[in-house]
Amino acid sequence: MSRIYSEIAAIDTSSVKSFFNRRASVESNPINAVMLQKEGSTIAIERDRYEREHLVPSVDPGGKVLELGCGAGRLASHYNKDGNVYLGLDFSENLIGIANAAFAGQEKVRFQVAEIPWIIQEKLPIQPPFDLVIVTGLLIYLNDEAVAKTFELINSISARNAKLYLRETISIRDDRLTLRDFYSEELKESYSAVYRTRAEIVAHIDMYLTKFGFTLTSEGVAFPASLQTRAETNQHYFNIER
Repeated sequence: MSRIYSEIAAIDTSSVKSFFNRRASVESNPINAVMLQKEGSTIAIERDRYEREHLVPSVDPGGKVLELGCGAGRLASHYNKDGNVYLGLDFSENLIGIANAAFAGQEKVRFQVAEIPWIIQEKLPIQPPFDLVIVTGLLIYLNDEAVAKTFELINSISARNAKLYLRETISIRDDRLTLRDFYSEELKESYSAVYRTRAEIVAHIDMYLTKFGFTLTSEGVAFPASLQTRAETNQHYFNIER
């Protein structure tokens, strides 16, 4: 069964990793590789531009930025200024290879292959705490236990007055949708993902962050209707501050 509604169903995260390694190897545009748009589509590029201009939070000069599930490092250039340092983590060796090549020689931008949330903080090239944590399109590729552990990780590595920017694809049905080895005609490949509801995401925020001083300050549909292309899911953002 490739489309599973309501019930909690695990996905094979090793196959997800292989999927993104292949995408990084064959997709000419690294933004399309991680934002799952077909070759030649401009939607991912337009979403990336819109997100930079309207959604991602600022950080004070000299801030420390951590991106969990950074892909090819598309947001690194946005924060590579004003004395900031940026660290991007992703489990795809091929995507991290693209990121390292793009930012070679830039000491304040670092990338590391890491499977989130199972990271060893002491081995990070830039050490916590971080002033801004970014998570975009990561949770849909994690099973429930890993999602809970990711929120715990965010709390443990965040600075006293940290910001969290979370943007995920959510189910706009009343229940979650899981794709397990689902063949996409658009991508010409099978992939797996878990699209949780907004209520499920908010429950995780309440359970793992609110009691540690975080507050959900704003949320909403991430992109204009022209950049939302799915019938059962939508892009949703959450700004959370401690």
